[in-house]
Amino acid sequence: MEQLTTYTVKSKQNGYIWLFKYDLNGDFKSFEILDGSLSPKQITWLFSGSNFPSSENVMQSVWMSKNLKDNFEITKAAPVLDFENLWNLYAHKVSKFDSEKQFKKLKDADKIKCFLAIPGYKKYLSKTGTAIAHLSTFINRQYYNDDWTKA
Repeated sequence: MEQLTTYTVKSKQNGYIWLFKYDLNGDFKSFEILDGSLSPKQITWLFSGSNFPSSENVMQSVWMSKNLKDNFEITKAAPVLDFENLWNLYAHKVSKFDSEKQFKKLKDADKIKCFLAIPGYKKYLSKTGTAIAHLSTFINRQYYNDDWTKA
């Protein structure tokens, strides 16, 4: 399961709730209306000009500014970058003990790199027919530092 940063935006005026999700690179992944429906005025405001938070950077710099905080209550939920989520994302469930041991040795920045590298690594494997390495090997050999998009 891909790890996403989630922003819940609740209107202080009418209570509608929107959900915006971004991947670990800050790229936009999804928008969902959890409560209420968009009025024609809201649709125009949200989707015209530069109001739509098309990246996490826009969400942080524009939406979380004082101007919009007067109208919206915005909460951020960080992704959970723990071993179980990496194990499930990798989905090659072999040698869990060794994999977890290696994962615990990683710095936080390298843990994030692991999550970011796995989708590209899986695409590379499917394109080349190469067998998937155990997660412990992926970590030990620092496959997360390779550029799988160009492989």
